[in-house]
Amino acid sequence: MVNKFKRGLTAEEAALIASSLERFDSLLDAKRTLQSEEDSVMAAEAELTNPYNDMGYASMSWDEVNAHNVDFYNLNEAEQIYEALLDEVSIACHWDDFLSGKIELYDNGIPSAPSSETPLKAFQVWRNAPDDEYSYCPIPRQTTITKISLAKWFEAHLPDKANLFDPSESYKSIETGYSMTQINKQENTNPLPVTTSQQTSFSDQIINTNAWKDLYKLTEKAVGEFPNWQKTRPKPNSISKDHIRDWLINTVKMPTREAEIVKKVLDEIFNL
Repeated sequence: MVNKFKRGLTAEEAALIASSLERFDSLLDAKRTLQSEEDSVMAAEAELTNPYNDMGYASMSWDEVNAHNVDFYNLNEAEQIYEALLDEVSIACHWDDFLSGKIELYDNGIPSAPSSETPLKAFQVWRNAPDDEYSYCPIPRQTTITKISLAKWFEAHLPDKANLFDPSESYKSIETGYSMTQINKQENTNPLPVTTSQQTSFSDQIINTNAWKDLYKLTEKAVGEFPNWQKTRPKPNSISKDHIRDWLINTVKMPTREAEIVKKVLDEIFNL
């Protein structure tokens, strides 16, 4: 059961609350429980609709059957909300890798500036250990979010659910996240516009970096090999994104971070 009284909630906990499934510990718990009940529900439906059931006996009432079906519908909604929130948490948890020269900020306990591209505000950011491959990289699944910023996010996307996270409706008077005022301010503080020649120069510099060339080679290899691997899958047109990532890492021999990028490229090219 989700503890709704905590000051910060994970994306999964928020998704369960928003979909009226907070009695479950996790989305997996909800899915397993509802799937285990499916046979009993189908049997009850058969009993309730049987014209020869003169005794009127049924193992479940129509209210119980309908409640189960609503839970299944809510589970699908919760999974979509969870996926959307994870993207937002990734944006909210800004991360500078060791190549940026800012890794000492984390060693000294200096938090990164919050992103202006999302209304979500992290309550407690979980990160990789300093000696992991990607030091201090955020772990969105475990990061908790403030409830008032969750209310602000739901106000924009699913307004009827916003009050579940802030019954006082104080979120309505708080301005968070993306703001055109901030964007205009940034534009006005740049008195020297970038010329076309400068933009071209930047593009050439990016293309000629070893990091970009390596990524391009890995992407090109993956795009070339993907069709043959795709044919070996049971459902070629609906391959799990996790399976694609595992294939990129284990077969194409691609680092995890690059695999996450190339996975999106394959998704767009092959319409997965």
